[in-house]
Amino acid sequence: MSKIKILNWILKGLILITTLGIAFTLYLYSAIQHSHSADYSKLIPVYYRYIVVVKGILFLSSMIYLQGSVSSFIKHNFFNPKSVKYLKYSGVLLLVYSLAGIAFTIIFVLANNSLKDGFPDMDSMAYLFKSNSHIATLIIAIGIFIVADIVKSGVTIKQENELTI
Repeated sequence: MSKIKILNWILKGLILITTLGIAFTLYLYSAIQHSHSADYSKLIPVYYRYIVVVKGILFLSSMIYLQGSVSSFIKHNFFNPKSVKYLKYSGVLLLVYSLAGIAFTIIFVLANNSLKDGFPDMDSMAYLFKSNSHIATLIIAIGIFIVADIVKSGVTIKQENELTI
């Protein structure tokens, strides 16, 4: 149980860091937008700031639900319906986050007219391969769904055992 408590504190720290990161990103984009010294619109596309914030909020929401599930493990034992619900919400949000990251990476490469003779140039290919963290996040989201199914099975078995005399 102590490892679960450590995980709970790590998730709380990650939530804090992510919240501060989103706030700093919003501040930075606001400062850049109100800066009159240079035109940053060519350096940072207008839509990109919204994508970064939305992805940050998706990740933050996923971590909040995951932390809620871990907190439910601590308070109510491992097999409880509340933790199953929170794990599924976390998995869905993390899945959307990772798929959005993969999609936006592909769109970003295609939007920069980086296709030469129908194929992306080497810089674009390198950028695409940097998105492997989104693929890892996708695998983690699938793992969260698997854990949710295991916990759900445990809840069912626990309820059946409580009804059996």
